[in-house]
Amino acid sequence: MPQNHHQASEAGRDLQPRAAAVPVEISGVSKVFQRGSMQTQALGCVDLSVQAGQFVAVVGPSGCGKSTLLKIIAGLLAPSEGSIDIAGKRIAGPHTDLGIVFQSPVLLDWRNVLDNVLVQIDLRGGQPAAYRDRALALLAKVGLAGFENRMPRELSGGMRQRAAIVRALIHEPPLLMMDEPFGALDALTREQMRIDLEKLWLDRGQTTFFITHGISEAVALADRVVVMTPRPGRIERIIDIDLPRPRHKAVITSARFAEYCDEITECFMRHGVIQY
Repeated sequence: MPQNHHQASEAGRDLQPRAAAVPVEISGVSKVFQRGSMQTQALGCVDLSVQAGQFVAVVGPSGCGKSTLLKIIAGLLAPSEGSIDIAGKRIAGPHTDLGIVFQSPVLLDWRNVLDNVLVQIDLRGGQPAAYRDRALALLAKVGLAGFENRMPRELSGGMRQRAAIVRALIHEPPLLMMDEPFGALDALTREQMRIDLEKLWLDRGQTTFFITHGISEAVALADRVVVMTPRPGRIERIIDIDLPRPRHKAVITSARFAEYCDEITECFMRHGVIQY
């Protein structure tokens, strides 16, 4: 785990104890969808080992199987071939000891922000009142202090997505799955969300899978970037990102940052995904 995981800010100490992150092993995973006599291979043979506490970004073109891979890791889809092991245990169905954030925040219109966060606890059979202080602290960390009693219709898209991220983190999952969570946001909100997510990850240290189309977003967030080919999606390259954290403006405007982005861009150019 990178050393900067231990540099948790004072603002995050009220959220201890920290989750125990988990390793993930993806072995020979492929996925074929069949409708009648029609077959579509979404994923080729994917092998990937992820250490506990790593932030892994998966970047690739539309339709390359990124979201399919995430659903297989979460146990929401069964692979056609291969296996997933989380913390040494084979996944054979929905895996509940994780948090998931989708592109759409999917908040309940009839619940305020705080109750939307705490519904995660309610659904898991816990006592929401016992998590109220933690929920308020997390909301404050993502800039939603004072908005806990607002209804979803009163929030901007970015604020709704912040609430969805807090909902995914409220039960302190050791594994966080994010499927293009910033895809529907404007550029400025997206950048602030990227900054906020990195802060949360540095404080909490969950093993994180982040699905994105954004090359620079992947480099800015990840310890490792997994570059996928067009469908059927296979791993073209895994790039270890050796950049200091937190990744402030000086880091993301550096020559080394640009080199990583160029390396990924060249992968897509070879496959005709990007053409000049």
